[in-house]
Amino acid sequence: MLDTPPTTDTPGDSMTPQRRTILVGVAGGLLFLALACIALGIVLITRPSTSPAARTTPSAAGSPAPPQLLSGGGTIPLTQTTPSVLEIKGHPFDVIPVEVAQGTWPYQRDTLKSDKAAWVFGSLINYVIGLDYNTNNETLLTTLSEADTIEMTTLSGRVITFRYLGRQWVTVDKTDVFRQIRPGLTLVLLGQKGEQRLVVSASYVAESEPTPVGSTLAKAGTPVEVAGARVRVLNGKLVNNAPGLPAGNAYYQVDFSVTATGGVLDASLFQMDLIDASGKRYALSIPASQAGPYGPPGGQLLPGVTITATAGFVVPDALPGTNVIWTFSPQAGSASPARFQLPIGGLPPTPDPRALVAVQVTQVRYSPDGQEVLISGGVGNTAKEAVAISLADINLQSGSALIQVHSTEPALPWALQPGQNLAFVIRFARPPAGSAVFKILQSSFELNGLQ
Repeated sequence: MLDTPPTTDTPGDSMTPQRRTILVGVAGGLLFLALACIALGIVLITRPSTSPAARTTPSAAGSPAPPQLLSGGGTIPLTQTTPSVLEIKGHPFDVIPVEVAQGTWPYQRDTLKSDKAAWVFGSLINYVIGLDYNTNNETLLTTLSEADTIEMTTLSGRVITFRYLGRQWVTVDKTDVFRQIRPGLTLVLLGQKGEQRLVVSASYVAESEPTPVGSTLAKAGTPVEVAGARVRVLNGKLVNNAPGLPAGNAYYQVDFSVTATGGVLDASLFQMDLIDASGKRYALSIPASQAGPYGPPGGQLLPGVTITATAGFVVPDALPGTNVIWTFSPQAGSASPARFQLPIGGLPPTPDPRALVAVQVTQVRYSPDGQEVLISGGVGNTAKEAVAISLADINLQSGSALIQVHSTEPALPWALQPGQNLAFVIRFARPPAGSAVFKILQSSFELNGLQ
């Protein structure tokens, strides 16, 4: 839910007038500001403002000039992407733009009385909006669930939809929740005494974005290269009767693996959507991902490193059609995301490639000095991907005792490419008389008549 820790850019630097003049463009149906990689640092401390309160100035009747924000730095025109109305569970709030100066939110309780909300000027990727702390607003935010969406209307009249992700209590000096990295909405309760503030996060729902025509749809198990990453879907399934979900909702979970093939990847920045047969898009759900076998992706991937994770989505329990489309990009702004077509009913289990390694034992003998037992044989990889065999995959057990491996020829680990065969000799310490069981991966052999 949270982005990585904030950069060292100061809030004052990230909100200077020079930055405000950067042009805004449209990308994928959502307006992205050029401040995407600059942290928006906001300290949630309420204190009297020493400068005049920021306010909007309406344009003259019949004038095409947009509304403006008056601040200590002068008059600033507001773009048509500026939020004007926020609706939470059917409750509308008129949105007032405010300017963050020197890291302090210029919150004044009188300005947020009744149904008003304060939007931090410049937050056009992750919209940051504050609500007055009162019983009604606290109840409104604490009763949100994953089935709830939040709508925001801009000055242009465009309605942008967000889906609730989660809530947390943060200290007043915690700023990473406001970073302008990925599209979304952050709501904060302002004016509460103490050092904690309630913060609610919601993800952008791009329901109106068209599905690319003619794009190749990959199947589960097929690796796809996209922007320095190799992604493969392991499984996709609909999970009904998930605990805590309202009636009529379910989880759709996608198990997948990603290998970094270029530079370092930040798994917390992965962009993933689910699209049903009607074209409706569903945003990533952290609880739905946590309920899967692998959990949500996170951490850094160095080149060559692979991560396995689950991407979960809250969907109707009666999805239209027979298939869904899952999209993946390593980060926002990737030119063309990988797209997979997955059956709603789930996939047949994908066999573990290690289970497809064939093992043969051709000879078992004692060393000339009688202190070791030598096992000769071969392994062959019949899977469609490489398999590595390490010391942890080999053992010889006599009763409850594990027999020590002295050496292997060739030396471990063994990297088997698809279709590759490899002959081996493994030297163990001499086991006790009787029988023992030799194992490599999922193959086992019983050795009898040991002296």
